[in-house]
Amino acid sequence: MKLINTDGMAFIGPGSEWFWTALTGVVLAITFVGIYRQLRLQAHASAAEQLAEFRHEAYSEEMLRYGLDVMVALRDHEDPADVPDAAVLGIGDYWENMAILVRTGHRDIKRLWQYDSTSTQIMWAWVAPWVNKVRAESRFGLPSYHNLEWLAGVMAEMDRSAGRPAITPAMVVSHLEPWISLHQELIRYAQASRAVIAAPASAVPSGPPPTAPAAEG
Repeated sequence: MKLINTDGMAFIGPGSEWFWTALTGVVLAITFVGIYRQLRLQAHASAAEQLAEFRHEAYSEEMLRYGLDVMVALRDHEDPADVPDAAVLGIGDYWENMAILVRTGHRDIKRLWQYDSTSTQIMWAWVAPWVNKVRAESRFGLPSYHNLEWLAGVMAEMDRSAGRPAITPAMVVSHLEPWISLHQELIRYAQASRAVIAAPASAVPSGPPPTAPAAEG
């Protein structure tokens, strides 16, 4: 019994069009699979680069100092809007730029949420009183950080949808002391790493120490 009837089939010349069409389809399918796998590898590499870049910038000594100044002011001042302008601008500008990249599709919001859903909400809680005051006063030349506010809101909603607690101003205030201590410790580490300076080559002896000349008898 024939499972496949090859009678009348032609592989070369007239009547072989079916074969070459099928062969072309197989080649295209293999090509598409290869392209798909290559794109996925590139996407994974890009994701790793984005996360590494995010961590390097978000936890830089400069950002740590901005955060420390804002938290100390929040702890010591009765008015939560009474925080250093320069520190707020340092934090706000970075996260506003991140929010713009997310909103325009240059950063994956789901990946950012999976990696760190709380930082955006915490940063917004830190600077929101200052920002709202600036908006109310219409202070010329100061940013209003609408994109940062949007991103913090999206992250909070994604947390709630996943059954996680969203960050609230009360939670931020209750954690100021441990966060201040952590930032101080991280800054000390950054300072210590800068203090490790290799001795210049000229300071290293290249041979045995010279001997004193023998006394003349």
